[in-house]
Amino acid sequence: MNMFDDLGALAISTRLQRLSDQFRRDGVLIYQHNGISFEPKWFPVIYALHVKEALGIMELSEEIGYAHPSTISLLKELEKEGLVESFKDERDERKRMVRLSKRAKELVTEMQPVWDKIKRTAEQIIDNANNLLQAMDETEYQLKKEGFFERYKRMEMEETSAAIRIVDYKPEHAKAFYDLNYAWISDTYEVEPEDEKTLSDPETYYLKDGGAILIALYGEEPIGTCALKRNGDVVEMSKMTVSSSMRGKKIGDLLGNAVLEKARELGARKVILYSNRKGSAAGINLYKKLGFEEVPLIGHNFKRADIKMELELN
Repeated sequence: MNMFDDLGALAISTRLQRLSDQFRRDGVLIYQHNGISFEPKWFPVIYALHVKEALGIMELSEEIGYAHPSTISLLKELEKEGLVESFKDERDERKRMVRLSKRAKELVTEMQPVWDKIKRTAEQIIDNANNLLQAMDETEYQLKKEGFFERYKRMEMEETSAAIRIVDYKPEHAKAFYDLNYAWISDTYEVEPEDEKTLSDPETYYLKDGGAILIALYGEEPIGTCALKRNGDVVEMSKMTVSSSMRGKKIGDLLGNAVLEKARELGARKVILYSNRKGSAAGINLYKKLGFEEVPLIGHNFKRADIKMELELN
C-alpha cells in the first residue's frame, strides 16, 4: 500500500503503468523459464502478423491500437532481431508490407503452448467480481466516445462557463474596459485616435445615446467586454475582447450571444460590426457562427477595418 493507492482516479495512469510493468516483468520470467528469448512488448506485432500473415504499416497500427510512430519503433527493433521482414506490396510498390520471418514463425510455434498457460494464469488473476477485462472494455468504450483530454477540456469549459457572469457596465468597470481593449488592440494593431476616444470615455461614447456595454466577470474579475453603439434601430457591436489568459474557453460565445440579446432588448433591427480578416480571424469565425454575414465595407472610422458584417434581428 502506498500513497497512490489512496488517490483514486487521479493516479489511474500511474497504477495502470505499475500493473503493466508487473505483468511485463513476470512475462519475461515466464519466457525465460521456458528457455525462450522474447520480450512481452513484441507480442502485439508478432501475434497480429501471425494471424494476418502480412500487413501494411498503417494497417498494423490499427490492428494493435498503437500510434504509427510506436509501431515503426517496434518494427525496427523486431527487424534488428530478425523476427520481421518487410517487402513491397505487389499491387502498390510504394506501400511497405511486413510479415514474420521464418525464425519468428518457428518461435511462435514454440510459444503457443506457453501463451495458452499465460492466458489461463491471467484468467485466475482477473476472475473476480470486478473483472479487469470487462472493466477495460468499458473504459476503452468510454475513451472512444470521448478522449481523456477532450473530456478534461469539456469539463474545464463547463466549469468556467458556470463561473462566468455577463453583467451591464458600471463606472467601476471603466479601467478594466480600457485595459482589456487596449491590450488586444496594441498587441495586434496600432492604437488609433478613435480607440483612445472610445476607451477613455465609454459612458459618453456608448451609453449616452442608448447603447450598452457588457462585462464578462470570472468571479468578480472582469475578463471580457463587448459594446453596442446605437444609431436609431441599428447598433454597432465593437470592443469585443477576452483576456488572453481566458481565451479558448468559449467566453467569446457567451459574450456574443449575450450582446445580441441585449441588442434585441434595445429594440435594434440590425447589428453591424467592423473587423480585420487577418488580425481577428478567430473573431470573424465567431461572428459567422452567430449569424453575421459580410456586406460592402462602408461607414467605418478605423484604418484597420477591412470587413463589415451585419445581422438582421428577428
